[in-house]
Amino acid sequence: MREESAEASAIHRAEIEQQRTFWAERFRDVGWQTERFVQGMRDSPFFYSQEIVQVRIDSWSQGRVVLAGDAAHCASPYSGMGISGGLVGAYVLAGEINGSPSDLPAALANYERVLRPFVDQIQGEVNPRILRVGMPLTRHAIAAFQNLTALACFLHIPDLVTRMSKEDRGGDWRLPAYVNAV
Repeated sequence: MREESAEASAIHRAEIEQQRTFWAERFRDVGWQTERFVQGMRDSPFFYSQEIVQVRIDSWSQGRVVLAGDAAHCASPYSGMGISGGLVGAYVLAGEINGSPSDLPAALANYERVLRPFVDQIQGEVNPRILRVGMPLTRHAIAAFQNLTALACFLHIPDLVTRMSKEDRGGDWRLPAYVNAV
């Protein structure tokens, strides 16, 4: 659900029953099978509610502690680069530590220096217009989105775009070649 209120942002830190009540209120009387879903949410022993946010930090290491993957540089869930970013980050971290095994601070500084341009590229700025298209609010907008998506898939447009793309998602950044990489 797309909601940008302070209440919606804070609800994820509240007690589970407060979260359930909040979401039940938000989906009350919206039609279709929502009442059944809300009742299932209330009855289930398993409940999870999460806000989608992106945290950007200035440094991925301090002393001998280093962050990697989503903990260091979570890409937007809308970017489709989460696993790629984690794998590339792990490769670079291992390569830098292997390249300077006796100087961990230098290895961690190099890890960040080498990887930061890639991360900056995949984190990017998420265009709110794209989010509005991908998360329509009205019944008509949802139907239009579903129909356009079905048509694009029928016409194999995602495959065509992938084949015609000249750049990968990491831009012009290239994966470093480490001497002892396996």
